[in-house]
Amino acid sequence: MSAIIPNRAPFHEHIFIGSTVLTNGHEHSFSGVTGPEILLPECSGLGHIHEIHVTHCSFLFMHSHRVKGITGPPIWLSENEHYHTLDGMTEACTADEHVHSFSGMTRSRWE
Repeated sequence: MSAIIPNRAPFHEHIFIGSTVLTNGHEHSFSGVTGPEILLPECSGLGHIHEIHVTHCSFLFMHSHRVKGITGPPIWLSENEHYHTLDGMTEACTADEHVHSFSGMTRSRWE
């Protein structure tokens, strides 16, 4: 992977979608918009990441979770188009203190 980031806007966000794994007999889904890019040290050759934060995921089992984390580095589809993967753990639910692991991905551009 090249340490040179292809031409891109100086500021960008992505929409994202994801879901949790089955825990305590249920799962949740979520979506949102990332924060702006966070540049990584140039020597890493990884480009940038984004923060994700969702205050509530789906509310099907009388509770919800917060989803917080960061994306992985960009996965380039072309010189001007990329997406990111995301994974992590939800914050504990106050109902019974359980958490879910989650995964998802951003879209490469607004459509």
